[in-house]
Amino acid sequence: MLSHSKTTYMLVAFDHDPVGNGRQIELAVSGLIAAGHRVSVVLVSSGGGLTARLQAVGATVYVVNGRPAVRVSVTFQVAEIIRNEKPQTVIAWGVETAVIVGSARVLTRRSQRSWRYIQQVSQSSLTMMETAIVAQADQIIVMEESVLHACERVGSLRAIRFVPPAAVAFNEMVDREQLALQIGLDSNKKWTLCVAPLISQSRIDRLIWGFDQMAVARDDVEHIIVGSGKLLRRLQRRAWIEEVDASIHWFEHLPALPSLLRHAQLILQSGCVAYGGCLLEGLSHGIPAVVIDTPPSRDVLGDSDAGILVATDPGSEFARRATELLENEELRMRCALAGKQRAKEMFNKETSLSKLLEVLDP
Repeated sequence: MLSHSKTTYMLVAFDHDPVGNGRQIELAVSGLIAAGHRVSVVLVSSGGGLTARLQAVGATVYVVNGRPAVRVSVTFQVAEIIRNEKPQTVIAWGVETAVIVGSARVLTRRSQRSWRYIQQVSQSSLTMMETAIVAQADQIIVMEESVLHACERVGSLRAIRFVPPAAVAFNEMVDREQLALQIGLDSNKKWTLCVAPLISQSRIDRLIWGFDQMAVARDDVEHIIVGSGKLLRRLQRRAWIEEVDASIHWFEHLPALPSLLRHAQLILQSGCVAYGGCLLEGLSHGIPAVVIDTPPSRDVLGDSDAGILVATDPGSEFARRATELLENEELRMRCALAGKQRAKEMFNKETSLSKLLEVLDP
């Protein structure tokens, strides 16, 4: 481990579920604390369950918003916390937090202490306004190669550094029957899992159509979708029209995800979602995946045998390959072994932390 003088870092983030961005935040915070630094986290939304997980690794956590949706008005609370905590570095995790941290920087300028503003970006497509705000950061961190290439093509973005994400299995052990009872699943059926925001880019409509096709071959599968967004009611109605609503379990947030991952048979991803939703965690647990071939999903799976990348057309191919994996135990085992190997080689925890510490050093 590199030797560093003790520094106070502050992360400003959404209250994500404990996979994807949520898992990367948890690993970054625990790694910084293990390296001897003091870390505080300001959550600008609630519902994902990060508070308890971050407190468990030794972070000071502030929740400034009791709702899932972010309000820009929390900027004043964030600025006050920065004044009190006096961090040397503030990391805005996700483009959604950029306007809050950028504004807080303006509000705290009169205090006699300056701080570095680092912006983490986990989406490849930025609006003009988002680009202008992100460009004000002293440094930009990206954790996906597709996002790195997209940011490098934007002339106004400077000081971009790449930190590879980490894929680390969860330690939670909950019995399948107990978990099924806890969240309302049938323990005798196979479970598929998709984690994605319910927005147009996630293409959950494509996933629902796939469920309809899969039901022709198998009636012993339950589908778990974890995500929130404005399309929830529309997607639920689509599932009702397709007559697959009884097989789908919707969760806006699911703190039990770390336990669920050990029991899922298949991870599905139908759109463009950071880290493929829970693909990194799927690798570390050896869960095969069937995903539409998008830059974020390819960043995780690459050309490995850890999962199956499917073209958008024909639409029936997604359901066909998912059904194939559910029915072919030998293929699932090959994918599981390849996934664990890829997690070990490409998304090593120590390598990710070492690079993060290197980037954060002023």
